[in-house]
Amino acid sequence: LLLLSLRQVQVLHREEHLRATLRQSVRPIRLTPVRGRILAADMTELVGNRTCYDLCFHTTEMRRPGAFQKSIDYLLEQERLLAYLLKRPPALTEKTIRRHISHNPVLPLVIFRNLTPAELAVVAEITPPIPGLDVTSRLVRQYPLPGLATHLLGRTSWSRPDGEDLAEEYPRIYTSPQLVGRSGLESYYDQELSGRAGSRLIRVDVMGYDHEILTDFDTPHNGNDLILTIDPQAQKAAESVLQGRQGALVAVRAKTGAVIALASAPTFDLSVLDQRLYQQLSADQAGRPLFNRAVNGTYPPGSIVKPLLAMALLENEIVTEEDEYDCRGKITLGTHSIHCAKRYGHGPLNIVEAIKFSCNPFFMNYGMELGIDAWQPFLKAAGIGEKTGLDWPEARASTGIRPERDFATRKWKRKWLPVDMAYASIGQGAFTMTPLQAALYAAAIANGGILYQPFLVQTILAPDGKPLRHTSPTIRHRLPCSQETLDIIRHGMEEAVNAPQASATALQDAGLPLAAKTGTAEVGSQENRRKQTWVICYGPVPEAEYAVACLVENGESGGKTVAPLLSQFFRLWLESH
Repeated sequence: LLLLSLRQVQVLHREEHLRATLRQSVRPIRLTPVRGRILAADMTELVGNRTCYDLCFHTTEMRRPGAFQKSIDYLLEQERLLAYLLKRPPALTEKTIRRHISHNPVLPLVIFRNLTPAELAVVAEITPPIPGLDVTSRLVRQYPLPGLATHLLGRTSWSRPDGEDLAEEYPRIYTSPQLVGRSGLESYYDQELSGRAGSRLIRVDVMGYDHEILTDFDTPHNGNDLILTIDPQAQKAAESVLQGRQGALVAVRAKTGAVIALASAPTFDLSVLDQRLYQQLSADQAGRPLFNRAVNGTYPPGSIVKPLLAMALLENEIVTEEDEYDCRGKITLGTHSIHCAKRYGHGPLNIVEAIKFSCNPFFMNYGMELGIDAWQPFLKAAGIGEKTGLDWPEARASTGIRPERDFATRKWKRKWLPVDMAYASIGQGAFTMTPLQAALYAAAIANGGILYQPFLVQTILAPDGKPLRHTSPTIRHRLPCSQETLDIIRHGMEEAVNAPQASATALQDAGLPLAAKTGTAEVGSQENRRKQTWVICYGPVPEAEYAVACLVENGESGGKTVAPLLSQFFRLWLESH
């Protein structure tokens, strides 16, 4: 019986034992793929890759005879010498060396990163050469247009993968750090950009050091490229007009939802971003340069919502195009009076004129008559209170606040009151939007009532240039109004730009015919009162191709602060083409 068992082990299970022995002596090294590029709509490279050089030790070639500590002391001694030659502070510690040799002995131990050409020359002249000293290359992100579209593109950082896909077959996997998307498109499309890692087999000795490289068994699959909808000249113009301010500008194609420009200010330069700068930017709570105001910033919209209220008033027959309201310069709600932009009033005016001059009493009076319930279908169809569906990491709070009865019950523990509707009618109170939402709402007015889902990536390309996926326009909602109603609204917005003493006359200098609505919303306490200023617009009219929303924090008014900026934006963009 004993002999029979021995024969089973030696003969029948021989193959299994050989495979087990092989697995114990073979280690895979994970091979990092090349990260995909990010390109603008005109194929301008926004994010690519460049080679940088690191100085490293191959610890397997630098072992000293005798105790393990001798090898550690030797590595520290050589590193101090190199630090002196390169005029850099020493970076290695005994703990770092022990951890590296324990976990990744076959991989290079990096001692100095991002060598300059001058430092490379110093290393090349070291005589005699230090055995085990090597210069290795790696790919890092490159930004051919430094500082452009920073929030949109997003940042990356180095991360060491766990190699779990190989863990079942091999007891130990050696992994090199790879770039991982941490924000923006780099994060949202990280899987597409990252590609798939490969691996190479090596045979190791009993101490874990390599002594034979085996055949590669899995080639890395490089990441895919992203072609964006962004026009780099429009993006550049948007960032230029926002410089020195806090705000955002979003431009979309009115008939598809494709995003042409998406700018947030203040901003920063990804090409010089390191850990120290990142911490400084994170600590800036006033400017919040890391925060993307265009997508995640929520603000009371002010009077830019008046066209949406006008739709509901017309569709619910609260007013007709001919009906007039006598504006006396203010409207009184209980003991509180709210003034019109024109101090002594506009006198009798119809709905087109109310949009043109942005008359508060007109919209507050008829808004209270309409009521919040009748306005709800229009607010929902405009996308207010819900995420846009943009292919970018939208924050949970980026839905904004849609005014509704439930909000008063939930937040204020009371019923929705007529005064709440009065304030909502002029875009204040329980009402916030993002600049992206505002641009899409403007596009819906321009294109005949369709609210599209916005998108930033129009095509994904394989590494060989073959298209893998193309984004088609997606309809989210339709505004519940007739073409006749939309024509009235658009007439009012065109008048807001072109009529004398209207609210957005500064846009007459934009270089193309536009329709617009300005907005100004007061926020903060009585002691710290400030204004959030808006303009939404579309053009060229009548066949509007583009819709734009611009928000500037702490401005004077939409007409005085934002309209001139948007006029400059269009001029810069048109000149660049």
